[in-house]
Amino acid sequence: MIKAITSKNNERVKFAFSLKETKNRKKYGMFLAETKKSLEMALKNKAVVEVFSTEYVELSDDIPLNLVSEDVLKKLSSNVNPEGVVFIAKMMEIEVNNPHKVLFLDDISDPGNMGTLLRTALAFSYDLVVVSENCVSIYNEKVINSSKGAIFEIPVKVGKLKEFKGSHQILVTNLSKKAVDFNTLEVEKDFVLVLGNESHGVSKESITLADKEIIIPIKNIDSLNVAVAGGILMNKIH
Repeated sequence: MIKAITSKNNERVKFAFSLKETKNRKKYGMFLAETKKSLEMALKNKAVVEVFSTEYVELSDDIPLNLVSEDVLKKLSSNVNPEGVVFIAKMMEIEVNNPHKVLFLDDISDPGNMGTLLRTALAFSYDLVVVSENCVSIYNEKVINSSKGAIFEIPVKVGKLKEFKGSHQILVTNLSKKAVDFNTLEVEKDFVLVLGNESHGVSKESITLADKEIIIPIKNIDSLNVAVAGGILMNKIH
């Protein structure tokens, strides 16, 4: 079904715009995403509800396509220079049985870091990403944009690290005297890699649950951005 929309006050446009608010995303179980690549990945995983585009897009008959003006697209987009397509996607929690490689994000607060870590976890074939309750929402627009579509491919859920105690080797990044160089680490088949908050690091609970505390040896500066550190670690531990 194809419709032409030129007014920013159109009811479908107003509904889509409302999904920029957390309370509405939770209420309807939907969120906004954009770019052609993300749309492609979302379509592959049957997550697309409705599309707003400045040009024709090939869709199945059950997905409404709204051909919109540049003004309408700019209203819905969170990018300064939108690519031409914004879409409504449904929230989906993909069940994963017996994940071997798990990334646990412990109170990550920056949406850019969150999205980049999801993208990196997908690149290195992690089975599951678990986010703590105090993490930035994975449906935040900046998270969606920086994940480059990974949000539609890699299973993500809100959970607790203690769920994996005993079944997985828990590897916690920490700047402590107990931490060992990650290059010397012997990794078991089933493991959880834990990355902490940008300012405060990992929580006390995560440290208590750790089987190993690990560190990236660096010089000339005291710490790395969590997304950079995550990329280095996932490249080695996967």
